[in-house]
Amino acid sequence: MYIKLFEPFIIAVLLGALMGLERAFASRVDDADIDILGGVRTFSLISLLGCIAAFLESHLSGVLIISFIGVLFLAGSSYFISYSKHDERGITTEVSMLICFTIGVLIQHNQYILATFIAILVTLILYLKSYMNRLILRVESEDIRAVLKFAIITFIILPVLDPDFALYMKDIAFIDFGDVPDLLEIELINPHTVWLMVVLISGIGFSGYLAIKILGPRKGIGLTGLLGGLVSSTATTITFSKRSSEEKALSLAFSLAILLACTTMFPRILVEVLIINATLLPSLSITMGTMTISGLAICFFIWKKTGRETSEEVPLTNPFSIMPAVKFGILYAVIVFLARIMEAVAGDSGIYIVSVLSGLTDVDAITLTMSQISKQNPAKRDQAIIAITLAAFSNTIMKAGMASVLGSRDLRKTVLIGFGSILFAGIGGLFLIMLL
Repeated sequence: MYIKLFEPFIIAVLLGALMGLERAFASRVDDADIDILGGVRTFSLISLLGCIAAFLESHLSGVLIISFIGVLFLAGSSYFISYSKHDERGITTEVSMLICFTIGVLIQHNQYILATFIAILVTLILYLKSYMNRLILRVESEDIRAVLKFAIITFIILPVLDPDFALYMKDIAFIDFGDVPDLLEIELINPHTVWLMVVLISGIGFSGYLAIKILGPRKGIGLTGLLGGLVSSTATTITFSKRSSEEKALSLAFSLAILLACTTMFPRILVEVLIINATLLPSLSITMGTMTISGLAICFFIWKKTGRETSEEVPLTNPFSIMPAVKFGILYAVIVFLARIMEAVAGDSGIYIVSVLSGLTDVDAITLTMSQISKQNPAKRDQAIIAITLAAFSNTIMKAGMASVLGSRDLRKTVLIGFGSILFAGIGGLFLIMLL
């Protein structure tokens, strides 16, 4: 009984202490001689005050607003002291105090999950100050425009498109399929689904690009290759392959970057499948997992040999702009259409042909296509797993060929061994799935 009564106040103190701990740490890192208002005890008490004020509000009307005004006055006094004494113009700590008070109020109203989420989110934002400052220094006007465009297609255009609207082959009046009536029921395009895939792929690529902006491109060839793979493993492969011909002494390190970038593709496929059709994940994890493990094992062996060579920036442009997004949407729509046509005409073999051919240029489109098709028709589950795996095989072979043609002799030898091991592991995983 008493535990239930004390529980909100204890949680309020703990969440306030979490925020206060970060503020105290930031104060020590920035300047150990400055004793600002706002540490573990202060934030714990502010959150506790919010919880107590919300508790008393039901008995004494006005306590909550008076308490909030008191915290607001305290925050204002803190800013005045920081500005006048230390010329500190930021209001981060002061705003955090007000949020901390609000967290205490939320807890008293039994909004434990929301209050905890806000406390962790605010603490994370406060802790990431140095990374955000580093990002701001690297951001260009083109990046700002790209973010705005991504926001427009995600939060404005996508909600407008009707998910239930689709254009079928039978809607094209001037086409006569004669003896193949099943083709009339094939979905030609669903604008909402196509645009949703555009948003998904653009978001994954943009996340990798943002990571490179925050961490910097000179953190080592391996890390650059790993993050570059999130944006464009093809661009990373081409860049480092060409450079290996110019800097032959770094061929082994460049092969590490290429293999890491291409190994990133397999977990990326699993993420895409998880979002679209998670039922494929258990079986597909076998093939993608074996290829990932094989790739990482080879990369670890190379990394132990190369040490920590640094690299210049890989020329990766912001992965989101309108035209590339539209082109991917068109590619996705075309592959969906071809996959359905080939399935109707040639059965499973037709799907596999499309998978191999599309994988030579882009594995994301066929991955999303087969995930969507198998979601609509669960009977196509095995077909989708094989098709996605074949696309990953063909894409891996294509990148191995690119590296062999553009790279130095030493790089060619290393990447062929690495890609060969990855493909061998993937084939073994595919056979394992077929036996299960």
